[in-house]
Amino acid sequence: MFRRNWVDLLITIVIFGLCLGVYNATLTPSLSYVSPDGNELATVCYTLGLAHSTGYPLYTWLGKLFTFLPVGDVAHRVNLMSATLGAAGVAFLYIVLRLLTSDLRQRAASRAASAFAALLFGFSRTFWSQTTIAEVYAPNVFMLTLTLVLLLWWARVEERDRRNRPRGEVWWRRFLPSWRSALLLFGFGLCFGLSLGTHMSNLGFAPAFALFALLVGPWTTLSPLGGGAAVTGFLLGLLQFLWLPLRAHTLLDAPMRANAPTTLRGIYNYTLGAFPQFKFAFPLTALPDRVVVYLYFLVQQFGFVGVLLGIGGMWLLLFRRPRRFFLLIGMYLVHVWFFIQYRAFDLDVFFIPAHLVYALFIGYGVGWGLKHVAKVRSSALRWALVGLVVLALALGLVKEVRANWAVNDRSTDTAINDFYENVFDLLPEGAVLLSRGGVFGYDLFYFRLVYDVRPDVLIPALEPGLSPEALVGREVYSTVPPAELGGRRNPWSPPPDWVPSDVWAVPVLIGNTVAQGTNRPLVLYRLTEEPPPLIVADAQPEHRVEKRLGGLTLVGYDLEEDSVEAGGTLHLTLYWRVEGAPGRLQVGTALGGVLLEVHPLGMGNLERYVETFHPPRNGVLVEEYRVVIPRRTEPGSAPLEVVVATGGGLEKPQAVERVPLQEITVLVPDVGR
Repeated sequence: MFRRNWVDLLITIVIFGLCLGVYNATLTPSLSYVSPDGNELATVCYTLGLAHSTGYPLYTWLGKLFTFLPVGDVAHRVNLMSATLGAAGVAFLYIVLRLLTSDLRQRAASRAASAFAALLFGFSRTFWSQTTIAEVYAPNVFMLTLTLVLLLWWARVEERDRRNRPRGEVWWRRFLPSWRSALLLFGFGLCFGLSLGTHMSNLGFAPAFALFALLVGPWTTLSPLGGGAAVTGFLLGLLQFLWLPLRAHTLLDAPMRANAPTTLRGIYNYTLGAFPQFKFAFPLTALPDRVVVYLYFLVQQFGFVGVLLGIGGMWLLLFRRPRRFFLLIGMYLVHVWFFIQYRAFDLDVFFIPAHLVYALFIGYGVGWGLKHVAKVRSSALRWALVGLVVLALALGLVKEVRANWAVNDRSTDTAINDFYENVFDLLPEGAVLLSRGGVFGYDLFYFRLVYDVRPDVLIPALEPGLSPEALVGREVYSTVPPAELGGRRNPWSPPPDWVPSDVWAVPVLIGNTVAQGTNRPLVLYRLTEEPPPLIVADAQPEHRVEKRLGGLTLVGYDLEEDSVEAGGTLHLTLYWRVEGAPGRLQVGTALGGVLLEVHPLGMGNLERYVETFHPPRNGVLVEEYRVVIPRRTEPGSAPLEVVVATGGGLEKPQAVERVPLQEITVLVPDVGR
């Protein structure tokens, strides 16, 4: 297609470069909580371990290649894979659209519509969000569009070959495809099989692919050389799943280890049989509501105008190119039907392939419209209409980018790295660090498995089978909330016999997740049998304040230092006098007007402390902790504030009050940090 047409090659390169530039500008610098699986995937790519179900062998291997890039840290490089392959997927989407709109006989209209629809999908909210983190969805779009390119290219070659065959040829020669047709079918089958290593749901497209092949070239599809080539390529792609039993011993997730893919049954349960509790989880009576949920996501991606253009494109494709229509509508309906009945908190990302197909409908509809605008007889009117349409399309893309940039910009998200780098600085020699296990523990595991940080610190979640005796004589810390150490447990919580039931969990370090857009707490607790000195009879803070805030009086504070490197910590002690019942008070720390952290009054230990020790009512409540300053904080002077909220906390407060403490000098971070 591009051998004689350098314009399409140039447009493809421009689309790739534009998308990669935008994705890279909004890329997450390293680890992130945007995806529950991203930290595991970044680590597994480096260690060549086994990811959670469904295993994702191809993703792991591609990620390993990207870890050799000399930019950023390992997690950044795997994030960059999402950006690069996502941009390549959008570029391939342009090629798919050019193949799809080739019947318009108007190259300029086809190119403009194809570029518009490809970029409309590329900058759509959900897909863009997956190009900035370590996740499977952007690489999966790359594999899916590559599969479609090969399939549509084969259809073009097959249809041309069949038209050029001599009339009256011997019947058995109909089963002999050309070498190009057979080679493209093999490539299509191989790519389709490999794509299951980026997402297993691609298997649902098989019926649509098979129907399309039969409609385009029944003789070739049913022949050993044609259909056999496709099946052979597909089976070769499936060989990647031999990776599962080979690397099953690397699993750190207890539920996954219990169903390790070491047998044929285990491999099935790990792949096609995975997550049965999520599949078809809603009764038929709920389907109308589930369809509404999907339509909400669809409008969120393309807007009402885009949805209408897609409906028009479907209608036109049905009558103009019915074979292509049945391919795309088959892919679309199967995918939507399956996932509207899927129970997942991040459901929006599962519809990305359906959004991709819908973008093809939009592109065809726009191309048909541009073709007819270009047919207007009056030259002046034609150019005026073309100019208006192109301007409208360009403005639509600009509006989409502006609307979705702020939502998907993760370039300042350094919360996990900032927190754990300070955790490992604070932990004493030979300490024990309890954490979640499995997928949710890789925010910590990454630092040990990839960079072998602090090998003297014992992390029990990384050593299955370790007994509680290993904790004897060691100081114990935890990143798991106290509730998970006690009654409210889940399969990824530390074993219940690791710590005494009456242990005190004293926060010593609080991360900056509030400032960086996530509600997942990052707190380091020191576990001790001795209660903290939470309430004292008298206190002499270094700095007196005596400021009343929402039923509290801030008596004063201690501050160990008045300057801090970005990415470092401030050591703060607050002294409170509680007047009456504290109720639902939340306390936070802000720097330069940006909220850094939020915590319940007394760091979660106040109620138990009062019930246990019955301190005097006129006592002073002491909160001592370190708070992480985000690495991307601008150097310079900024006011440190204490914030108190009543009612629904700092997210939905009934009232918020602030009191400035003093100016803090933020320094340029150390290069080695």
